[in-house]
Parts: sequence; structure tokens; C-alpha cells
Amino acid sequence: MKEYFINAIYVGYYVLLILWLLILIFIYLRKPPNSKLTLKYLIYSLLVFLILYGIIYLFS
Repeated sequence: MKEYFINAIYVGYYVLLILWLLILIFIYLRKPPNSKLTLKYLIYSLLVFLILYGIIYLFS
């Protein structure tokens, strides 16, 4: 039962990562005038996702 729960977390987090990447790429390429999304924030956002994914991997 635990394996199914961990796999569901992995799949859900992976889907969330893909959707988040699509949103970030769309905003970064479109460059709206009032957007505060810079390359630095884009990298920080991806690092947060990778760190959280690493934490999930460590505790599974």
C-alpha cells in the first residue's frame, strides 16, 4: 500500500512539474510588460521543485 502512495506522489509531482515548466516557459517567452519573471526567478523556481523532489525521494 505504501508503494502505491509513493508512486502516486511521484506521478502527481511529475505532472505538476511539467505543467509548471509549461507555464514558466510560456510567460518567459511571451515577456509581458509587468512581468517580474526573470531568468533568476525561473532558475530558483526550478531549484525549489528539484529540492522538494529530492526530499520526497529521500523519505521514500
